[in-house]
Amino acid sequence: MESARKLPYNGRPRLSWEQTALLLAYMIADARSPDPYVQVGATAILKENFSVTLGYNGAPSGVEIDWSDRDERRKRVLHAETNVLNNVLPGTVELLAVTHLPCAECIKSIAQKKIKKVVYGETLAGYDSELTFKLAQEFGIELKKLQFGWTMKVMPDFN
Repeated sequence: MESARKLPYNGRPRLSWEQTALLLAYMIADARSPDPYVQVGATAILKENFSVTLGYNGAPSGVEIDWSDRDERRKRVLHAETNVLNNVLPGTVELLAVTHLPCAECIKSIAQKKIKKVVYGETLAGYDSELTFKLAQEFGIELKKLQFGWTMKVMPDFN
């Protein structure tokens, strides 16, 4: 999967699969995450670029969270990676894109699903990034930060 814009046969520039996956991750986070502090999204591109699965950070199904207490909500929120990985089988994902660098716990889950490449957009304060990078290297997972030159708030106003 290439990371630069390329020109298809019709001459119209389009995003690479990495960029497209990360864009979708930001869109699902913006559209669906109920977390008022940080919206995280994830996109799994299955082998052969055949289909995608989306996930975002939020409460477990049927559970209400008090979003006003930032520290308490952290103990209850499911990460976007967990939500997307629940919908894939091991060895079926070509690429995982996450709005934020996965935490160490999520890197272990990513390794369990045999995912070898993760792209992300930014690093979230409060997580041990050093441990994430160490575990990713140990598990043979490539972590790649993508830079975007535009605002990530991409959702249209439907009102």
